[in-house]
Amino acid sequence: MLFEPQGPALVAEMFRGALYALNRDRKRDAAKRLDFYHDGQLEHLQEVLALKFAEPAKLTHCFVNIVKKVVDLKARVYADEPKRSVDGIESDKALYAEIAEQAALSIKMKTASRYVKLCKTCLARPVWRNGRLDLDILTPDILDVTTGESPEDIQAVLVTHYPDNGKSEEVTYALWTPETWQRLDYRGNQTDGGPNPYGVLPFVPLWDRAPTDSFWIAGGEDLIVMQEAVNKALVDLLHTLEFQGFGLGWVRGAEGGGILDTGPGKIIELPKEGELGIAAPQAPIDEVVGAIDRLMKWCAVSNGLPGSSMSVDPTDESGVSKIVGNVELEESRRDDIALWRMYERRLFAVLRTVWNHHNPGRKLSDAATLAVDFADPKPDTSEKDQAATWELLLSMGLISPVDAVMERNPDLATREDALAYLIQVRDETAALKEQQI
Repeated sequence: MLFEPQGPALVAEMFRGALYALNRDRKRDAAKRLDFYHDGQLEHLQEVLALKFAEPAKLTHCFVNIVKKVVDLKARVYADEPKRSVDGIESDKALYAEIAEQAALSIKMKTASRYVKLCKTCLARPVWRNGRLDLDILTPDILDVTTGESPEDIQAVLVTHYPDNGKSEEVTYALWTPETWQRLDYRGNQTDGGPNPYGVLPFVPLWDRAPTDSFWIAGGEDLIVMQEAVNKALVDLLHTLEFQGFGLGWVRGAEGGGILDTGPGKIIELPKEGELGIAAPQAPIDEVVGAIDRLMKWCAVSNGLPGSSMSVDPTDESGVSKIVGNVELEESRRDDIALWRMYERRLFAVLRTVWNHHNPGRKLSDAATLAVDFADPKPDTSEKDQAATWELLLSMGLISPVDAVMERNPDLATREDALAYLIQVRDETAALKEQQI
């Protein structure tokens, strides 16, 4: 049974769209990006080598994951865990802390920020599962979305569920609208469904930048292309080392030809005018290594990172200090923070809706609001320099000892916890002084 007159047409439209060639290409591209990020590059490398070499099976395969490194360095919004605070009635604060812990909110949002840098568009979905609230991060390879007059006017979401056994006849789809949800089989026939219990789409779109003409944000192809170029160059390097990295002995003037079994302690009798020698290879090892290094640095620079972020020199500056102070990257992070602060507020509203539906006796109040304070990453400093900085800020009245102890011990989640810790330290110090007297 369908729950709205336009239901059959919507199902047919969404199902056809999921199979449309452009959507298939988009999903394959997203799946490839995720493979590259998660070190699943071997199969893709083998496909490239099969096009370039007559006998690719004889080549030594090798890749270095620059996609993951670039994405993780660019996704800096959640480099440090943000401080989330809820303003509402007395019970809201403790209830939201419980929800955030159940959903592993900080971990999931950090993963989401990386997937958005990689795929440019994702969805966050609060879901009630096994008696608790969870948060799913959905990537474009399993998504189809219908929008209205603007990319942010989402009217329907189709989620593809692939079985672990890979059988196409066991693929299912979940179709959501603000009014209904439906489960579809691999042919597009409805097998389950009902009214949408939340009254809104339980999804929050996450974009790498504000969408303009399309729900799916373009970009990022350069990183994938550069990764494939580096992988091919690494295979070329190993091939060159294997076939041109060693000298080849030769004999001139001997009759017949063939291979001589020679080595230390052996004497070879040569004919008159005969010669014995070793041909030195002219392998372009340095050129290939230099080309790989240059490709990786170009990839970093084109993504707003310093070239030194791809350096393997252990004497280079630390990874954090390569990023902190980079004007281009800091500006990009400020733009990201503005987006993700908005995403956090939207997600809070959907989390509240899903939670309240399944917990009618323990609801987050409608008056509850969320504030998110994103931390600024700082370069590594010595204990002495950090203490001097805190002393200066304390003397200027810009921070309190609570701020210093929370920065020193991130496990102190609230200011109340930090204050209690400072009181404990004060009392213990006073007790020790009394015992010394």
